Amino acid sequence: MKKGLIIILTLITGFGLGWWFNEMNRFTEGVIMDAQKLKLQFTDSVILSNNSDVVQEDFDDFFYKFMLEPDFQVSRVKFPLKFIGFKNGHPGNHIDTVYLLKDKWKHKSYYLGRQYIPIIYDNYDLVLQNTDERLFRWAGVENGIDVKSFFKRIGGQWYLIQEENFST
Repeated sequence: MKKGLIIILTLITGFGLGWWFNEMNRFTEGVIMDAQKLKLQFTDSVILSNNSDVVQEDFDDFFYKFMLEPDFQVSRVKFPLKFIGFKNGHPGNHIDTVYLLKDKWKHKSYYLGRQYIPIIYDNYDLVLQNTDERLFRWAGVENGIDVKSFFKRIGGQWYLIQEENFST
């Protein structure tokens, strides 16, 4: 009777371990498949794409360097830069589009004080979606400031592509 009980327990343990190893194998295959899907990656992070192996630059890292380093900033502006604003810089009904050349570019710091920097979100949940576009906007409080900077990720790197100034 003892031998029979030992054989039955051995068979049950063997089947149980076989089932468990099979489930663990299926689980690890699922994890590998999920890791290869780009939609499951953290948003606005560095992502390696299996198709083209292009590194997607993080906007926050880019923007911090863009604010501080003049040479880096000028290298990441698509010239001629499209600039839209009021004609002759005076508020009115007339809007003008000018294309700024590289030799006329002046470094912009994009923040007022070193105690703080702006944080940019594209929704109310304070979570960035992984898109290739960002909008930076200075909106004044009762002073008429309204300046927008449009950024686009091209070939995995961020560039300033357009500015608008409708300050009054």
